[in-house]
Amino acid sequence: MYVADLVIDRPQEQLEQLVRKYEGTVGADGVLVSAEQRFEQDCLALVEDGWQMKLVSHWGSIVAPYAVVATYVK
Repeated sequence: MYVADLVIDRPQEQLEQLVRKYEGTVGADGVLVSAEQRFEQDCLALVEDGWQMKLVSHWGSIVAPYAVVATYVK
C-alpha cells in the first residue's frame, strides 16, 4: 500500500507528445516508399533527438501496412 500511495502522490510530469502518420508515397526518384519504410527512417531520427516511442498502430495488413501512426513522448 505504501508504494501505491507514493505513485498516487507523485506530481505529474509534463511531457511533450508528438503524433505522426506515415503513408506510402512516391519518392523524388520515382520509387515507391512504403509507410513502414518512412516510419522506420523517421523513428530513428526522432530517437536520436531524445524522443521515446509510446504507441504504434497500423492500418492494413501487418505485412504491408497502408499507414502507420506513431506517438512519441519527450
